[in-house]
Amino acid sequence: MSTIDTSSQATTPPSSSSFGNRALGALQNLGRSLMLPVAVLPVAALLLRFGQADIWQAILQNPNATGIPFLADAGGAIFGNLPMIFAVGIAFGLAGGEGAAALSGLVGFLIFTAVFNDFIPIGKGAHNNNMDVLSGILMGLVAAWFYRRYHNIRLPDYLGFFGGRRFVPIITGLAAVVLGVIFGYVWQPVQIGINALGVGIISLGPLGPGIYGFLNRLLIPLGLHHIINSYIWFQLGDFHGTHGDLQRYFAGDPSAGLFESGFFPMMMFGLPAAALAMIRQARYPKVAAGILLSAAFASFLTGITEPIEFAFIFVAPVLFFIHALLTGTLLFVSALLNIKIAFGFSAGLIDYVLNFTKPNTTNAWLVLVLGVIYAVIYYFLFSFCIRVFNLGTPGRGEASTGLAADWILPESQRGPAPSKAKKEKAAAAVDSNDTLATQIITALGGNSNIESVEGCITRLRLFIAEPDKIDEPALKGLGAAGVMKQGKVVQVVMGMQSDNIATSMQRIMKEGSAEEEAEK
Repeated sequence: MSTIDTSSQATTPPSSSSFGNRALGALQNLGRSLMLPVAVLPVAALLLRFGQADIWQAILQNPNATGIPFLADAGGAIFGNLPMIFAVGIAFGLAGGEGAAALSGLVGFLIFTAVFNDFIPIGKGAHNNNMDVLSGILMGLVAAWFYRRYHNIRLPDYLGFFGGRRFVPIITGLAAVVLGVIFGYVWQPVQIGINALGVGIISLGPLGPGIYGFLNRLLIPLGLHHIINSYIWFQLGDFHGTHGDLQRYFAGDPSAGLFESGFFPMMMFGLPAAALAMIRQARYPKVAAGILLSAAFASFLTGITEPIEFAFIFVAPVLFFIHALLTGTLLFVSALLNIKIAFGFSAGLIDYVLNFTKPNTTNAWLVLVLGVIYAVIYYFLFSFCIRVFNLGTPGRGEASTGLAADWILPESQRGPAPSKAKKEKAAAAVDSNDTLATQIITALGGNSNIESVEGCITRLRLFIAEPDKIDEPALKGLGAAGVMKQGKVVQVVMGMQSDNIATSMQRIMKEGSAEEEAEK
């Protein structure tokens, strides 16, 4: 994650409200930074899966076919070093893509792990006394914090070589020694507490996955679902020293996979059926179909759901709540039916086919049965709500949205048709993202009103000095699907182009700040 810091500008005194906004913003930033290390899981899962004998036996229809050990080892190398990958990835993301921060995260993690292992109690059950990915998250956060605070530090001349960015891995390493000692002594009771939480969730039976599924979807607008995912995927339960439902599944745990299986019928069947309902209820079905059909296919094939979800998440919150409830019931029913199958990337057809024959996968064929049932439920519930409440889903036109009839939610990435003059100006622009970024900065109240900006997968996350200055109609005219304000924390949904827009905004704001300094 990269941000533009304009903290030197005058701001209002801190308050409990602003503290809450900052805390929420920090959690959102952490959630986004977790996506960078998680992004390596698909390749790890593919390598690990294609290295197993059973998949080649199924492909070649030969019971004597063997696996490919070097592929399995390649995938296992990633899963075996996830804590280190988290340390590097989180430090890199939170420090704005700075290599010095990533190196500091690596140095800190290696030192922390060595010291921690020297102090952690040894004895029966000692294999459970490890922090797994939490150690990587901890050192990633520490390294990012030290980078932000000390990356431009000036030391006395005789120590000048160790100043600036070079100082960050040094101070991070020293901090890692102290933290390694502290956590070595205190981690055992903390681990007992975490294990008790996991046992409590598992003891709920099918209700545990159901609650997780509901919260997973409900937290999407805040960008906090990645945090709850991290606990379920990487910490929940234990299998020969491997933690997390997802990690345990790929390690061969026969009890793992209950917390992921319910996502398959939702992503492969439920959301595509919801997309069909929105197309059928549109006043301009060609407009709705132009985006929703491709989004439905992406959800079915790969499990990428945001293009569909952000088509109704802001304009029709009732549909989003229904979607969260249906997801929760799907995970509940899937666990009730003992369906166990997980994913390396997401719960789409690709992961479903790859893991269908995995030895610890159970009742995966029921995913198709549940998918058909829930497709019908999604279709009729969405159709009913859209029609009865006249909801502003894609293609519903001006009567529902107050916008032009050809305006479609977020993945259109084009906004209303520009005037001839604007077309000529856009054609002359070197980079269309720069043009759009400049217009968004203006709609947000100008450079001075933006304290920081970062790009997520489908949205811009910002700290805004004066949120009342934001021109929401202008943002929606530029293609925003929605604008969500929580004090100074603002999210603007711009679709899959959000990262590019954020990068352009950051550069334009830096250039603007430099010009202002030069004029002074």
